[in-house]
Amino acid sequence: MIQVTRADPIRDSQDIVTLIQIYRAEEKTVLNEYTANEERKYITNLPPRDAVFVARIKKGSFAGFASINQRYRHSERLKHCGETGTWVIPAFRRQRVGRSLWENGIFPWCQKQGFKHLGFSILANNGEGISFYQSLGFRVCGYHRKLVYGYEGTFIDVVEMELWIQE
Repeated sequence: MIQVTRADPIRDSQDIVTLIQIYRAEEKTVLNEYTANEERKYITNLPPRDAVFVARIKKGSFAGFASINQRYRHSERLKHCGETGTWVIPAFRRQRVGRSLWENGIFPWCQKQGFKHLGFSILANNGEGISFYQSLGFRVCGYHRKLVYGYEGTFIDVVEMELWIQE
């Protein structure tokens, strides 16, 4: 059974940081490297409409996390737009962890907070991630050639994805 809860800044920060490091090693994220203390402060100080959810399986083992943030804070006309991401421990991929984070965390949160459109950028080399998001209903809506400065001095292409949430 997969349990999804809001992230606890003290309990979950180190696990989240470690998972981000794994994705960085796989070259599947644009996120910077953070310390557990920086992550703890980030989670503690999230604005009211933003959230981080964690998934735990097998007697509480950390399996992944997902986040949702208001995408455009500068405009009331865009307050329905959210930006999101999902990260799953490699050993737990393809075991419904990501889907559980969405079904029991992100989607209900979006309904509660009034998010109707979700969008984000994903590295084009992350085919597994792109397929996962498409299985949730996201579609590719753009492509940026050589947008992200790579880990070894190269540039990496980025895919833009979006989803309109049905009410």
